[in-house]
Amino acid sequence: MHTTMSGRQVGTFVVYDAQGVPEQAFPATGRSFAVTQTHWFRITDGAVREHWANRDDLGQAQQLCWVPPTPDYVFRM
Repeated sequence: MHTTMSGRQVGTFVVYDAQGVPEQAFPATGRSFAVTQTHWFRITDGAVREHWANRDDLGQAQQLCWVPPTPDYVFRM
């Protein structure tokens, strides 16, 4: 499946670690973004058994001005 995810960041984006504990938070920028993703599935007996994804996380971070962050944005973080 090839998709485009688009939107506008109006709330805090939280990154969680493997145990489900919040690891980092990115304050809202109000900026819009659009990034492509490719998803691959292995389906057996009508059920998804495996899932792989290829996402453009760096492109999303750049469009939302997370990378490179401005001094004002670092202060808000």
